[in-house]
Amino acid sequence: MPSPSLVIRRVVVQGELSCDLQFERGLNIIWAVQTSDDPKSTNKCGKTSLVELIQHGLGRRQESKAKFHFAPIMEQLDTLWLEIETNGQVFTIERSLREITARARVREGPYLPGIASAPAELVSINDMSDLLLKALGIPIVSVKTAKGDLFPLSFPTLMRAFVLHQEDSFGAILDKMLPEQRRADVIGFLSGITPIDRFTVEDKLSEVQLKAQELEGYFSSVQAFLIQNEVPSLIEAEARVRRAEVALQVAREAQRNVQCEIRDATSSQSPEQPGRLDNLRRVLLSIQNEAARIERSLVGLRQEDERLSEVLASLKVDRKKAQRLRVSGTILSSIEFSICPRCLLEITPEMQRREQYARCCLCNRPLRTTSDTPPRAVPKTTDIDLQIEETGEILKDVRREEEVLQAQLRRLRTEDDEIGNTLNLESQAYVSPAVDRLLGQAHEVAQREAELARAQALLGQAKALATIKERLDQLKQEQAELEDRLAEARKPYKSRLDALRQIYERILREVNFPDLRSCQINSRSLMPYIDNNLYVHTGTALKGLAVVSYHLALLELACREETLFPRMLVIDSPAVGDLNDENHEKLLHYLVKLQSGAEQPVLKPEDEGPEWQIILTTRRLIPELEPYVKEEISAPNRMLLRKRQ
Repeated sequence: MPSPSLVIRRVVVQGELSCDLQFERGLNIIWAVQTSDDPKSTNKCGKTSLVELIQHGLGRRQESKAKFHFAPIMEQLDTLWLEIETNGQVFTIERSLREITARARVREGPYLPGIASAPAELVSINDMSDLLLKALGIPIVSVKTAKGDLFPLSFPTLMRAFVLHQEDSFGAILDKMLPEQRRADVIGFLSGITPIDRFTVEDKLSEVQLKAQELEGYFSSVQAFLIQNEVPSLIEAEARVRRAEVALQVAREAQRNVQCEIRDATSSQSPEQPGRLDNLRRVLLSIQNEAARIERSLVGLRQEDERLSEVLASLKVDRKKAQRLRVSGTILSSIEFSICPRCLLEITPEMQRREQYARCCLCNRPLRTTSDTPPRAVPKTTDIDLQIEETGEILKDVRREEEVLQAQLRRLRTEDDEIGNTLNLESQAYVSPAVDRLLGQAHEVAQREAELARAQALLGQAKALATIKERLDQLKQEQAELEDRLAEARKPYKSRLDALRQIYERILREVNFPDLRSCQINSRSLMPYIDNNLYVHTGTALKGLAVVSYHLALLELACREETLFPRMLVIDSPAVGDLNDENHEKLLHYLVKLQSGAEQPVLKPEDEGPEWQIILTTRRLIPELEPYVKEEISAPNRMLLRKRQ
């Protein structure tokens, strides 16, 4: 399986300022043309802006709007469209240049007019990394930090190896990436120098290390608690439990002895005193029973009192009703109506004669009964008076009996109080001291039980501590084994490392690196040593040349062997640190040679060109590179982002 392929096919910026750049496989050049004899006139014309656009489209997370590269002209920009090809599959990524934290939109297929209305997948900036890694077939892995946390090798992190921003790349290989070991992680992962199994071990080691750290913290807290309670070990905790159990047993035995003494003392008293107390208790109990009986009788009498009172009230109401009926009948029978009480018209003799025939003189209806006709069964007031008198006598008797019972109850309660006090006083003289001793011994037993409970809790903590220590030792041992495996897995493939060294040394010679005698790559840091000195010590003017050559070597290695490097380089104006013209031209000639070698006829006629892509922004150009110039830019009239006519 060849190395992954990533091709930038098109960069489109929409807004008041815009651009539309198309790229292809192989060498692609953005040439910053001088507008005067001053080479610095090519500054600020947009070389780095192209790299910023590519990084933004590939999911780089911007720190803030203030630190965004396009902050001064953000209001004049709108949307970035980045068309890419990953392993033969074309995607178009849409990302805002104003709302830099907004989600990106990803569409399958090339950029075409009207693509904004096509369906798209909304992807957060954090998820862009996984999407691109999966599209390229690059495993999603992480490396362990010193604290044990996992640091993901995300796409923006890996992108630092093949998108070379002038500010972040040419000061050193993967400049500003900390810690320095992270540089070796990225290069080893992409180049295949580091075995891929290493990252599986990293995941397991991180999990074990975090568990061990958490368990060690818990172990320390439990140990400190036990030391504060003077139980630093499991043996001492078990000894404390044994002492507490013995003390509790002694206290319970003393309690049983006191109980036996009380029973013995009770049985050895004189016969007069127990009889006196028993008689008082019997008398007190009989008084209480009699009082209870009287209270029950009082309840019955009160209920009878209430019932009789209700009957008496009802009889009085009946007597008033009977009196009203008699009076009303007498009054109504004595009235002769001469006029109608309703309409006030005179009642004629003819109307009065109607009543002779059992009809009403007013309404002429048949008479069944009249208001002045007395009822057939009207109670006599004399009968009701007799009933009221009889009920009153019964009620008086009930209340008289109730008063007698209440007097008896008051007397019984007085006797109950007197006998109870006497019983208490006489009981205290013989029982109270023994009870006090018994209560004191019960308190002693409770204290010993509490001490045993505390000792058992500490023993449980000590046993848990021993279990934690055993588990912690297991984790430490597992961590040590994984660290040994990781050290073994970190060992680079010597053949791959030597292949990279050979390619790098050849490139250095082709770019005419001054006074080159030898070149080595450290197997741990994967940083190159030129003439036995770290490459950064070659001088400011040549450091950038050494860095670019190293990344070119990674690209060539990816084209030769199966790696995870995506066979693409974006180089942002490599003439840094006052690189001399001779070495600069040699570097450009090497790129020409690289392109020419890729353009040679191949056996497959359907081959579309080189298997790699290089996008180079440069202020210096040699004639051989002119066919590969995709855009000429200059300041201030022909900026990369400009108003289109």
